[in-house]
Amino acid sequence: MFKQSIFSVINRRVAIVILDALFVFWLYSVLELKMTVDLYIISIAIIFPLVFTITSAYNKRQESLAHFSLIRTKIIELSNIFSAVKEIPSSKKKTFNQLLLKTHKEVHITLSNSSKEINKYILRRRSKEIYDFVINNIEHLSEIEKNRTFVVKNEIFSKIELLTALESHGTPISLRNYCLVFIYLFPWIYTPSLIQDTESLSQDYSLYMAITFSVFISFILMALFNVQSFIENPFDQKGLDDIKLNEFEIDDSELGEL
Repeated sequence: MFKQSIFSVINRRVAIVILDALFVFWLYSVLELKMTVDLYIISIAIIFPLVFTITSAYNKRQESLAHFSLIRTKIIELSNIFSAVKEIPSSKKKTFNQLLLKTHKEVHITLSNSSKEINKYILRRRSKEIYDFVINNIEHLSEIEKNRTFVVKNEIFSKIELLTALESHGTPISLRNYCLVFIYLFPWIYTPSLIQDTESLSQDYSLYMAITFSVFISFILMALFNVQSFIENPFDQKGLDDIKLNEFEIDDSELGEL
């Protein structure tokens, strides 16, 4: 798992920024350019925005976990409400359970983008189908059961709407693009300072130290950007930290008895 997590952040962007750092180091060494840049500028320009986007993506993941848990619980509760009503035929209870399971499965498929045929508009139609089903059998429900049924149904689909909104609207794209641009620009800004700083520490190994620091810092920044990209969409099942959708599946045996 540790090896997998390390190699998961290595991609084409990492290779580009490392080549960028090597080229800039060679160019500035040839030109013998020396310049001092305060590290606080790099922190403000790159680190703070990058940390903000990572934090936002992480909070989105944690919020989604809460929504998934509530949807699963409320679907089972809604099935139990109907199953407890003796006047409703078993055939209708079975149809209702199948409708709930189908809706729950479609939520997972929509968010994981594994099918373009199922989307949020189909899920909204499922809301209407469940509503119609309840209305067609409302004469069998007591007032408490009616109120509870509509409350639970609304809670389920409000959370579905929130999940689809979170999937469609991630952290600001402009901010992420800004971070990416400045990560590529980092070697051009800070390499002269690294060369000058390492020369003051060691005359013999200054060039090797400077190029090592330049490549290492560039790699770290791009790796952090890649981590943010992976957790930006916690539903697509491509990152190590994605939400494990299979853990939120509902088995038939968990629904109300017929």
